[in-house]
Amino acid sequence: MMSTIFITGANKGIGFALAEELLKKNFRVIVGARDLKRGSDAVKILSTFGEVHLQLIDVADLESIRRAAQDVAKNFGDLTMLINNAGIAGDMHKTAWDFSAQELIEVYMTDFIGAFELTKNLLPLLEKNHGRIVNITMPTNATEFFHPLAYQAAKAPMNIMIDNFGFEFAQKKMSAQIFGLMPGVVSTDLNNHIQGAHVKSPSQSAKQMTEIILDNRNLNGQIIDVDKF
Repeated sequence: MMSTIFITGANKGIGFALAEELLKKNFRVIVGARDLKRGSDAVKILSTFGEVHLQLIDVADLESIRRAAQDVAKNFGDLTMLINNAGIAGDMHKTAWDFSAQELIEVYMTDFIGAFELTKNLLPLLEKNHGRIVNITMPTNATEFFHPLAYQAAKAPMNIMIDNFGFEFAQKKMSAQIFGLMPGVVSTDLNNHIQGAHVKSPSQSAKQMTEIILDNRNLNGQIIDVDKF
């Protein structure tokens, strides 16, 4: 029986690759995109793999998020998974104290508040359907090679959200699950299509994540390094 998965930021990069993999697994996929043309172009390509629909959503705009959640709940009562993938990184090369407060707010709003609001609005339906909430995230400790303040500062509360939601889902014996996936270094627009020996393509990353997403184990509250799963 086909069920529906909603992926934000699915018109390109990791989100697009995940949509392709999940369509091949016979799921119906909703492509979340903020741009009509880019979203429509993505849906046209993805439609060769299965049933796919476009949902316009700007994860930096609360009203847009709420409208999208209403649309999805109205049109796809069989929604069994939300993948919070959409995000921005800010300047990944800027020294920490050179960021403006407004830059930090913009990344925080998109990467955390947007995911929180969409999850909150779709939670009743996902709970009803014994669904899963998957957040694409990353480590938030600074290293010699990777310490983008805005990006990490926005992903840190997402990781806390996974922990808190997961704890309360278990405490209240809810049927929904929430977990995070850290895909590692993937060549996308966010990093200007970085290349290197340990860099994965979106397709490679999506194949790894799909195995975990469809795993039947209870992953509630976990943040998973896909390379170590």
